Formats: sequence, C-alpha cells, structure tokens
Amino acid sequence: MNEEIAVLEHLNIFNRVISELLAIDVKIDEKNKALILLSSLSQSYDHIVTTMLYGKKILILEEVTSTLLSNGIRKMPNQKKQTGSSLVITGRKGRGEGRTV
Repeated sequence: MNEEIAVLEHLNIFNRVISELLAIDVKIDEKNKALILLSSLSQSYDHIVTTMLYGKKILILEEVTSTLLSNGIRKMPNQKKQTGSSLVITGRKGRGEGRTV
C-alpha cells in the first residue's frame, strides 16, 4: 500500500484483485483474504495489523475491513468535526410546535 492512497481506495483495489482471482477460479478462504489484506498495508498500519493478528483467535475479513475503514475515517485530514448538536422536543397534544434545545 502506498502511503498516499486512502484506505478506501486500497480496499477497492484489494476487492478488484480478489474478484479477478475468483474470475479465473482461484479460491481464497475468508481467513486468507484477511491475512492478505493485512499484509498489504503500509507501515503506518502496523499497530492495527498487530492488534488484529494477535488480539483475535479467528480473523474475519469483515472485521478487518471495518476496522480499517473506521481508522481511515478518523485519520481523514479534511474531516469536519461537529461541534454542537441539537435535541428536538415535541410538545404534547394541543401544546403547539416542537422546540429546539
């Protein structure tokens, strides 16, 4: 994995390669797909690779993918952080409109 490539793009490339292998009848089980994906990551993901390899008894591709996506979203430099939130409270029957707190 190239350091400049976003994790989502890397996952897309990985899935494309797996699809191409399936098209020529190369079967890869889910555990091996997870291992291949983890081994294809750059050094900046070493902490995730270590956690996934040694923190679990069974490697599940979906868990590896969701962990990578969560980490990728968290690392996004242009991600806007939401600073506030609102709660809408609706009144009882006959009390009028809801209000925002």
